[in-house]
Amino acid sequence: MKYGQLLTGLLIGALIGFGLTLYFFEGAQLIVISPAKSVNSTATNQKWSWPDSLDAINAAPANHQVVYEDSSVRVLAVLLNGKQSEPIHTHKWKSIMWIAKPIVPCQINNYLKNEYGKLVKKDSLLIKEMPVNAGQLLDPEGPTSIKNLGSDSGVAYRVEFKKGFVN
Repeated sequence: MKYGQLLTGLLIGALIGFGLTLYFFEGAQLIVISPAKSVNSTATNQKWSWPDSLDAINAAPANHQVVYEDSSVRVLAVLLNGKQSEPIHTHKWKSIMWIAKPIVPCQINNYLKNEYGKLVKKDSLLIKEMPVNAGQLLDPEGPTSIKNLGSDSGVAYRVEFKKGFVN
């Protein structure tokens, strides 16, 4: 199977699943978790200032596996086992996140550089519910990490747009 076919199948499957969810659960409420806005966002035309060593596949390779990559797009499988934390990492491109198996409860930690150039925790967000089988558009993210507070593993897919994304 070619990666292009896999990517197409994943996206079509997500769209069909989302459509069926809307059809069968028309009155249900979908909880959408808004991501924290990054100070150094390429979406706002600011220069990306974080080193490549903090990129998700470099800083947290056990949690971010490349499913497909070319000059325009990178697709990551994002995995986090129960009671585990992922290392601090960044995502420098706008992306779409599709959560296949949610990590709940979890804690999302955001970091910034202090006056000595060290990363320190800026804020945390406790997540008790996550949308499942729904795509979510995300801006680039500065240093972040997720701690899985539950015992079940989580799985998500992140489609990162290297050459920009027009919504």
